[in-house]
Amino acid sequence: MRSMLTLYFAMMTVGMGQTVVFAILPMLGRELKLDEIIFTLPLLNISFAPKEMAITSLSAMTALVFALTSPFWGRLSDRFGRKPIIIFGLVGYSVGTLTFNTAAHFGLIGVVGGVSLYLMLVVTRLFHATIMSATHPAASAYIVDVTNLKERTKGISRLGVFNQLGTMIGPALAWFVSISFLTPMYMQAAITFAAALLVVFFLPPTESHKRRPSGPAKKLSAFDPRYRTFVFIGFAIFSMMGMVQQTLGFYYQDILQLESVRSAQLFSTAMVVSSVAVLVAQFGIVQRYNGPPIRLVRFGLPFCLIGYLVLANAQNLPMLLGAMAFFGLGMGMAGPGYTVSATLAVDAHEQGALAGLMGSAAGMGFVVGPILGGFLYRLDPTLPYWSAAGVMVMVLAAVWNLGSDARELVKK
Repeated sequence: MRSMLTLYFAMMTVGMGQTVVFAILPMLGRELKLDEIIFTLPLLNISFAPKEMAITSLSAMTALVFALTSPFWGRLSDRFGRKPIIIFGLVGYSVGTLTFNTAAHFGLIGVVGGVSLYLMLVVTRLFHATIMSATHPAASAYIVDVTNLKERTKGISRLGVFNQLGTMIGPALAWFVSISFLTPMYMQAAITFAAALLVVFFLPPTESHKRRPSGPAKKLSAFDPRYRTFVFIGFAIFSMMGMVQQTLGFYYQDILQLESVRSAQLFSTAMVVSSVAVLVAQFGIVQRYNGPPIRLVRFGLPFCLIGYLVLANAQNLPMLLGAMAFFGLGMGMAGPGYTVSATLAVDAHEQGALAGLMGSAAGMGFVVGPILGGFLYRLDPTLPYWSAAGVMVMVLAAVWNLGSDARELVKK
């Protein structure tokens, strides 16, 4: 029991790290005047002012690196074991956060600014993402190693519960922006490093990597018919999720007419509301559910659709918070169902590679989503949410055409 709590705590810190950045980066970017940067190509006499896209692109490029490296770490965990890869990712998160904070600090005190500051932030975020991407696929594969098929949905759900606890606590750290915009991330780096130490001492290794076929770890293709539908559904879901999360900070500030610190605090409150809704769904529904995991996706995604529609029409704080609650309920059901459905299609020695591939699909979603969201937000602040609702309708149609699980899909 102690070993599993250690893994759950580690994943909780990963969730904290994801959302504390989401809660702070929009307002931090404006404090650093990234939205005022003008890129110029002198020889061509071309200038471009990306505005909010300069800020959202930081998350997009981070997600791109995560997407590219996650399958590598998953395969490495198949070869060398889950535990060392989990530790490497946690320590890497802490180190990467410190490098990013150093660059941002130089910007806040005026040592560097403009395009030079932007490039420094890009480099540090890419370094951060390369290493931190190790934890998630290795942790997911660890759960598959230690659970049977009957308990897998609940096991993945519990991992998701603690990850969501982290996503709830992470935005709460944003309240410390009253000290400094970087204080929450320094706190997060310390917590994640503590989690790495706990994993070192209390998480036993699994033996799946010792039973795998000899030779290099198998590289899975996103187009493998066993699970390809889930890869593309995941890409669509997380693209819309990334688009919304990376524009919502601006939306709160602009709709509610707030200054940056207060906007960061209220946005963090909305993230907490969403995380509480996720926990309600996972504790109240998923842990009691014993049917095919794909049905959880079918039941959950309509709540996400409602959330997007409410956001598109929101005029006040209660509507904004209500939309996040609907979204949280939907993802709380759909997330575990989506993850488990694909794991049923591959063998034990492929689980790390699959977890990395699924993480890559999510990561690519967070590449496309923020960039698309920043572009659409420039045209109309409500356009990202109307677009997300439209895509969700198409995803729902695709999900309802699937079988009850990945194995049934293969038989078709």
